[in-house]
Amino acid sequence: SAGISLLYAGVMSSGVAYTLQVVGQKYSGPTESAIIFSLESVFCAVGCMLILGETMSLTAILGCLMIFAGIILSQIDFKAKK
Repeated sequence: SAGISLLYAGVMSSGVAYTLQVVGQKYSGPTESAIIFSLESVFCAVGCMLILGETMSLTAILGCLMIFAGIILSQIDFKAKK
């Protein structure tokens, strides 16, 4: 009974998602791509809240904020000339 679900998940994640990922990377720079891919866990958590109605604890919310802040700070070039 899980065959249809497994087939759907396999086709959507392997076929559609990776194809769209390659197409998206073609039109974006390496910095933008790195930020988007690094935020996968944050997008997942927000998607679960919006689509599945799950709730997040304060610890989970703080973890998402820390991941987001770390990714953004790692992409800032503090030594750039102004």
